[in-house]
Amino acid sequence: MEPKSISLKLQSGENIFAWYVNPPTTPRAVICLCHGWGEHSLRYKEWADRFVSEEYAFVAWDHFGHGQSEGKRGHIPNYSVFMEEINLAIGKANQLFPGTPVVLYGHSMGGNIAINFALRESIHIKLLIATSPWIELANEPSSIMGALVRVLNRIAPGLQITAPLNADGICHVKEEVEHYKTDPLNHSKITPRLLTEISKGGKSAVENIGEFSKPFLLLHGDADPITSYSASKELLKNCSTCSFVPFKDMYHELHNEHIKSEVFNVIKQWLTGNLDDLK
Repeated sequence: MEPKSISLKLQSGENIFAWYVNPPTTPRAVICLCHGWGEHSLRYKEWADRFVSEEYAFVAWDHFGHGQSEGKRGHIPNYSVFMEEINLAIGKANQLFPGTPVVLYGHSMGGNIAINFALRESIHIKLLIATSPWIELANEPSSIMGALVRVLNRIAPGLQITAPLNADGICHVKEEVEHYKTDPLNHSKITPRLLTEISKGGKSAVENIGEFSKPFLLLHGDADPITSYSASKELLKNCSTCSFVPFKDMYHELHNEHIKSEVFNVIKQWLTGNLDDLK
């Protein structure tokens, strides 16, 4: 099914590229997806189709400075822009599918963003899913690098830096890795402001997740070389409503691993059980 475009515009004037797909029947819920750093939402088209086949609608967008959205690549003026994006997307989802439960789903950087939105504005969602969230990086910057980032965040917050991401760590499927490397909509840029805001968001998530009272599904591969599996386990400790499912020997993008059908079935079963509880 071809995605249908959605018009989203930030208060600051930038256009946000967004789209949705939906089943032929009334959807059981609408999945609102926050993608990760350096990538874009159309990488999830095949994943969206799986949800549609199970009678879910799927809404996704490119973050500010990513994919086909406007904004400086790899930059964010402040964290509230991410919150505004989600509010716009959920608002559009509510217009398209009135009365349909909203499930917020974030991957990697998007997991950080989705968790923090859920903590701030849980009234707008029914369920929360995060895969391989960027709470911390698998290899955090050294203390010297951290100090440098803090200085640059004050004097040159929009300075674009090429981040040392090894794309071989996204998953074990070589075709997916090659697609990532050659995708012209992906980028490797990050600014001191974005890095600082995501780092703060990760700390805030750990400190405040105990306040979240709605069902939360957290998935992470224990061999993820990009975001910290240990940080996800730390998040779990403080959240009584969190269901944590680890995947042995898996890398960062569980939805692109060779076990993706198993990953999807875990999500599907969790959604079914929790949506039934909402009735």
